[in-house]
Amino acid sequence: MEEGKKRRSRRQFSEEFKREAVELAKKIGLSKASRELDVHEATIHSWRRKLELGEGKEKTYAELEKEVRRLKKENSYLLEINRV
Repeated sequence: MEEGKKRRSRRQFSEEFKREAVELAKKIGLSKASRELDVHEATIHSWRRKLELGEGKEKTYAELEKEVRRLKKENSYLLEINRV
């Protein structure tokens, strides 16, 4: 490494900071938010993708069973009306 250039140590951010950074990027744009927060654009983009994939995707076993019952009932109904 060159003299005078110090390598930045790996920083850790709280989940709250990540969520707020993603919201800021949505409001003012990724580039501007990246500069204001001194966080690389790719990092904010990664946080955004993880938050979007994670929201509402984890269901309990009971919720999945309930959904399966509802879908079977709906499927049965649709098959019945299509026979007419």
